[in-house]
Amino acid sequence: MAAAPGGQGMFGLPVGAGPGAMNMGIGPMIMGFGMQNGQQQRPKGEHPPTYSLCVSGLSEKTYDLDLYKFFTSQKYQVASAKVMRDRETEKLRGFAYLNFYSEEEAERCLAEMNNAVIDGRHIVLSRKKDSDFDSKANVVVKNLAKEITQKDLSDLFASFGAIKSCKLEVFETGESRGFGYVQFDTAANAQKAI
Repeated sequence: MAAAPGGQGMFGLPVGAGPGAMNMGIGPMIMGFGMQNGQQQRPKGEHPPTYSLCVSGLSEKTYDLDLYKFFTSQKYQVASAKVMRDRETEKLRGFAYLNFYSEEEAERCLAEMNNAVIDGRHIVLSRKKDSDFDSKANVVVKNLAKEITQKDLSDLFASFGAIKSCKLEVFETGESRGFGYVQFDTAANAQKAI
């Protein structure tokens, strides 16, 4: 690589700074050993724990960096964002994972940002564990007006109890397909809604 004036190479890095000097992922970069930002770093190969949320309902225009920037601009401490792709076609699958540095930050985001709009689409945030899903606490809602939004659906059922997730099924155009799902925290709250 030819050196640019001032001893810098490609990407403005000092000549001789190898690929490890660039942040190739979506999220903060940690290099070297010892102290960084006043905190002891973990040994190489040992990663700090992260707390994940699944983000669904994403537009086909939303990529890792878009998601990362959206949530960090809303003042969330996001460790990383990864939009999932089809392994064969590389086409975006409409959902992603957000990783946070603390469980409290993930819970705050889940409580505050469910039904937020990213690239013109209402998103659904959820914890993804099989043990989190209770089929008796899930309500399928049919015959919805085409004009209803995911936020409207959530607001409509909020008076019956705490909602873990709410998903309005939509066409590629963003128009309601006329049905959706509301996952309550308990089966008793779902029964109140029915």
